[in-house]
Amino acid sequence: MKRVNVAVIMALLAAAPLARAQQLERDDWQSLPEQQSVPVPYKAGHADHVRRIDVPEHYRRMWPQDFDDYRRGYTLSNGQTLTIAPRGQHMYARIDGEPWHKIVAAAPNTFVALDRQLKMEINLVDDDRVKGWVLMVVPPRTLASGEWVPERVLRVAVL
Repeated sequence: MKRVNVAVIMALLAAAPLARAQQLERDDWQSLPEQQSVPVPYKAGHADHVRRIDVPEHYRRMWPQDFDDYRRGYTLSNGQTLTIAPRGQHMYARIDGEPWHKIVAAAPNTFVALDRQLKMEINLVDDDRVKGWVLMVVPPRTLASGEWVPERVLRVAVL
């Protein structure tokens, strides 16, 4: 009479469904198209992605002669134009045809709008070149799909 090792049989029976599942998984991966995009949700509340525009407690008001070098239009990386211009004794900025925002110097080469809608760093490299960035508030809107997009702060480069 043959002896049957019950422990070996139990191990083989337990492993059979796992082996079948692994084979099915391999078959599924092989049937997928080579390039498949997977949407990754953006978590606006994530600490690394939170951008805020705050007016510093101590800022410096600039006189027109202080910002003569900054008065002009700047092309942004998203195709829009940032314009800085004096109005009376104050400095103002706007993006394309949007409303003007009164700005003050928050730090060297850094300006912030008093209404917290813009913040920018503009480094004048020479007469023709500029380096920097702009934070701007993009108002809430409804897309053509009907999806509502809340207000957010967008960072773009100054070209």
